[in-house]
Amino acid sequence: MQVRRTSFYLCDMKQWLLILCTISVFACKKNGGEVTMSNLVVSNDTSAALTARIRFSLNRLTDASISVTDTATGETKRTVTSKEKIHHNITVTHLKENTTYSFRIHVPVGNGGDEWTSPEQNFTTAQIPSFVKKFYDPAANNLNETAGSHFFFNLRGTPRGCIFIIDHKGKLVWYRTTKNPLKVVRLTKKNTLLCLEDENNTPYGDGNVITELSLGGDTIFFARQNTGGFDKSAHHDLCLNHRGNIVAVTNVFKSNGSMPGDGLLELDRNGKKVWEWTSFDSPDAAETGIHNQPWINSLVQDTDNNYIISLRSFSQVWKINSSSGAVMWKLGKGGNVEMNPADEFMFQHYAHRNPAGDLMLFDNGSAERPVSRLLSFTIDEQQKKATTRLKTELPSSLYSNIMGSAMMLPDQQLLSASSTNSRFVKTDAAGTVLWSIKVAEPFYRAEFIGNPFAGQ
Repeated sequence: MQVRRTSFYLCDMKQWLLILCTISVFACKKNGGEVTMSNLVVSNDTSAALTARIRFSLNRLTDASISVTDTATGETKRTVTSKEKIHHNITVTHLKENTTYSFRIHVPVGNGGDEWTSPEQNFTTAQIPSFVKKFYDPAANNLNETAGSHFFFNLRGTPRGCIFIIDHKGKLVWYRTTKNPLKVVRLTKKNTLLCLEDENNTPYGDGNVITELSLGGDTIFFARQNTGGFDKSAHHDLCLNHRGNIVAVTNVFKSNGSMPGDGLLELDRNGKKVWEWTSFDSPDAAETGIHNQPWINSLVQDTDNNYIISLRSFSQVWKINSSSGAVMWKLGKGGNVEMNPADEFMFQHYAHRNPAGDLMLFDNGSAERPVSRLLSFTIDEQQKKATTRLKTELPSSLYSNIMGSAMMLPDQQLLSASSTNSRFVKTDAAGTVLWSIKVAEPFYRAEFIGNPFAGQ
């Protein structure tokens, strides 16, 4: 057996690959005969030092799994089974930086629960880059949440962005850096990552590259502005819809040079435009009397497959029909949904359905009312009437006039991002802070994501 170790540079990050040529091992005849493995490659680099991808080929269509052992501590774990393939690509997560691991590949043979096991091999993980550690320091952020809980946030700055996942203890268990500034990331129901990157380093939330990544780092989708149907710059948010297509918020301009508008753009898996809506398509934008860009800052698909958008400049949340583009209702001051005037929100972010089915959002406030609130509403869409279900004021020290998010946690407590204060917190309904996480710079939002590694 020949072993080659190769180092090279990719996207300004040192990347190490361990390449092992064909390995042939003969299992007992009664257990299925010869098992041959080839093209074994272990990939790990500074862009995701806590994750390794192990790829290999077998001479039969079969299952495979991998056992991985920390050579210093002896701690061993086994991956989930990769089902019925010849060419396997298995992701190993929850590794430690700069650590040597041994591993073996396991293949079931026969019908009695026997398995073929490969010879032991080793790899050493890369170091986490200093800018990643600077943004989030686990030693300064201790949690005591329910086991299996994970939280998700990202660094938006230059020259590169970074996506972070921390566990219920506040430990950094997964990260991935991006080549360009990263404006927003969404974790989909498929546990993939939708990313909006910006090669042009523009201000605010604008970007020109949309990618979908697996937690293992595979690129599932890639689109660059001005190719295919991606004919406008995107900004602030994007989602995966019920068709598996990607929908992004876009900037829209009229030829007469008037104030820009916003839009929604749906791209299929080949990057072809299949649907589009703009704020110029509806008189509702003009009716607000506001002459600023609507500044859509969040986008989700509702349970009926229509879209809920937050329009910051209007201090309103709209529901848009995903077929006709009609505005189905408008919640907020000057909208067509009846609500308690005392609960009207200002320059809000992150409008979405919470687990109770209510519309929830982060009410930023303003200099006129320098208090940020967490609000939720039950909406009677037929009668166009909203009933306030939650109204939680954050402490004045957590006031965030821009960016931010609010979520209801499984224990009915609340998670909110006080973005300008570089902090996200868990509170009760009265606004009492139960714990706080501090990062180095302002960030867009923070989300509870359960356990995205359950199937890894």
